[in-house]
Amino acid sequence: MASTPAHNPPWLFSILISPSGFTNGVTSILMPFLLRKYGVPIEQIAGVVAIANTPMIWYFLWSPLADAGLRRRTCIVLSALISGLAGAVAILCVHGSLAWLTVLLFLMNAFTGLLASCCGALLTTLPGYLHGRAAGWYQAGQLGAGAIGGGAVIWLADNVTLPVLALSIAAATMLPTLAAFLIIEPAPVRRPIGAQISGLFHDMRAVLLARRTWIGLMFFLSPVGSAAISNLVSGVGQDYHTSSTVVLWVTGFGSGILSAIGSLIGGMAADRMNRMYGYALAGALAALPAAYLALGPATPWTYGAGYSAYALSTGFAYAVYTALLLDVVGRRKHAAASAYSTLNASGNVPIAYMTWLDGVGYKHWGARGLMGTDAVANGGFAVVLLVVAMFARRYWGKQTAEE
Repeated sequence: MASTPAHNPPWLFSILISPSGFTNGVTSILMPFLLRKYGVPIEQIAGVVAIANTPMIWYFLWSPLADAGLRRRTCIVLSALISGLAGAVAILCVHGSLAWLTVLLFLMNAFTGLLASCCGALLTTLPGYLHGRAAGWYQAGQLGAGAIGGGAVIWLADNVTLPVLALSIAAATMLPTLAAFLIIEPAPVRRPIGAQISGLFHDMRAVLLARRTWIGLMFFLSPVGSAAISNLVSGVGQDYHTSSTVVLWVTGFGSGILSAIGSLIGGMAADRMNRMYGYALAGALAALPAAYLALGPATPWTYGAGYSAYALSTGFAYAVYTALLLDVVGRRKHAAASAYSTLNASGNVPIAYMTWLDGVGYKHWGARGLMGTDAVANGGFAVVLLVVAMFARRYWGKQTAEE
């Protein structure tokens, strides 16, 4: 009997999604370092990075391109090709026009957003019992490539010429997607554009009106698993009397490896327990190291041990989040990428508001306030979501084979 997309190995998604994590590392880690090196003021760097990162929020708007009729594996390769070229040219323009640099970085992130939409659509073709493992591998590739890749390119920026750095970024973005040719995927059905649009709207309407979507949004929009400390932790190393070298290793390579490990653990857990309960557990696991960072002595050991445990919990939370998201989307014939990307965008909301709230905590009570705010939000909502999960199970509904 011929193989079907359900037989694609979960580990493959770790490779396919890695360019998305890597380009995020290039934008948010390498570019501020490189632009500062060439004398660009911090306020201008912030503007470049903020605009370049906007596709992370809005990529669901062009995700229907991944449902337009091409094979998803073809779309993955083409997206990585354009993204890698845009990133390479951006490096070569780093001491030129900031406007052009911003446009190129925006394009790089926009096309890796399309790549992520394709990966999400392929994930939905897997059977439900593999959603956890696949989500674990997926997030391991995303988080690991972002942190480890970001640290690696900073090292390269200090040791090689700009053309070599540009070539390295292009290669790191494009080469992993050659694994897309291992994807088993049926040929897309060619239909008139009107029928494609009608099918897409039918699927999206079904997703948005489904009871499980609104239950899922209670989890996705909660602060649980937002990992907001990760966005601020490198700036509070001095509050724990920690050297810049320790900060680099703890928040860069170290957190990348640990969050990847946490993702694999979270993926296995999501296949062995109700995923709504797993989501609540993720909140408790994040609250514990955050509380330790808030209440422990202000020492390098507290900083390193506390954030390392938090990085593990981040990976766990992201994997459970993705597994639950796949359960909500189900199988979609016409709008798998669009439905996945639209709901996935909701996961960016708590990252934004919790980063702001943690910052407010720091403003009033310093590092302990930042960590305490995060601990209370994760721990408190872990209890709330546990109660929601207990009552929501009866309303979750049963997916049909065609969804």
